[in-house]
Amino acid sequence: MTLDFAVMNSLYRPYAPFMLPLVDRYVFLEWLKIFCLVLGAMFGLQMIVEVQDSFTDLLYYDATFGEIVFYYMVLAPSFLTITVPVAILVSILYALGLLHRNNEFIAFRASGMSVVRVTRMLWLAGLGLSACLWYLNASLIPWSVEASRKLMDNLEWNRDAETVGSEKVGLVYNLAFDSRKDNRMWFINRFSEYKQMGYGVMVSLMDEQRREIRRITAGTGYYSEFDGHWVFLEGRDSKYAPEDGEMLRTVPFEQLEVKELDDDPRLMLLFGEEPKDLSFLQLKTITDNFTMEENPRVLDYRVRLHALMAGAASCLIVTGLAIPFAVSGIRVNPAVGVSKSIGLLFGYYLMNSVLNSMGNQQVLSPAVAAWTPNVFMIMLTYILIRRVR
Repeated sequence: MTLDFAVMNSLYRPYAPFMLPLVDRYVFLEWLKIFCLVLGAMFGLQMIVEVQDSFTDLLYYDATFGEIVFYYMVLAPSFLTITVPVAILVSILYALGLLHRNNEFIAFRASGMSVVRVTRMLWLAGLGLSACLWYLNASLIPWSVEASRKLMDNLEWNRDAETVGSEKVGLVYNLAFDSRKDNRMWFINRFSEYKQMGYGVMVSLMDEQRREIRRITAGTGYYSEFDGHWVFLEGRDSKYAPEDGEMLRTVPFEQLEVKELDDDPRLMLLFGEEPKDLSFLQLKTITDNFTMEENPRVLDYRVRLHALMAGAASCLIVTGLAIPFAVSGIRVNPAVGVSKSIGLLFGYYLMNSVLNSMGNQQVLSPAVAAWTPNVFMIMLTYILIRRVR
């Protein structure tokens, strides 16, 4: 469908109070149809790739049909972080290109509308999707990542428990954790995520000068979520003189509850993971509970957390890259605008990677490293829009 130039003036006027003008609804709906198609196609492609990657594992772990369906339903929201920005880019380039080919964009401009005026609903859509992605990054997507991972792990552990025994399932070896704010040092030979039990546990309690004053060693130990502290089985409780480290006494025990030892093993395990493998909530848990003075590794998690928050603005950034090149590039060749916008998008993500690396090396603060690419791209977008007005 094309718009007749004779009805351009009527496009400014809404049909009823509080309704959008026809031109806004027309441009928005033309874009929305393409956006939904592209988003659905990309979603389907990612689901196909995921099915090829994990379906065999699910069958091997004896997952039921309901568990398989539930796994993919839970996993699906995690695709939004990648698919939404790319779908915005492709849909805007195609929708505005279609308006150009039908000479509708020329009619809009001839009637006195600027590029911003014609595309203002697309800008609002990009802003709205950025806000939605921000919310999803903080709530639904972290839940999706954690729940799908937990489901896959439980299926694997349940199957392995039937074949090799529960004590050998879900083991993490050589788990070390330094709680500097509480002056405690942990070392666990093996920790079973399946049974939430530690084997070969040693914890050193130190004074303010980081001198050992007490050491608890146990064959096994577990964290009681109900009581909020650790319980140790079959071990020794030793005390030392802080001045010279000489042992003052050692007492064997069959069971020992230490109420002051409230370190959650789930938090210990998070420190063993790479920041890129953790969800927003897991990263926030680490940064909320520890400072860089307490553990230098917190910096890596803080950089990743800020990068995820800044990444939500990618929808608006992509909108700003697509519109000016979709408008200007098609005058010469559609491929020109597409190639330029994709090139700038690649440069945006490359800049993110470089600045995040500088944040990890303490050259820049995590917030500056994460938000600088967004500020730069917003300024560039403003310049590009000014050029096509």
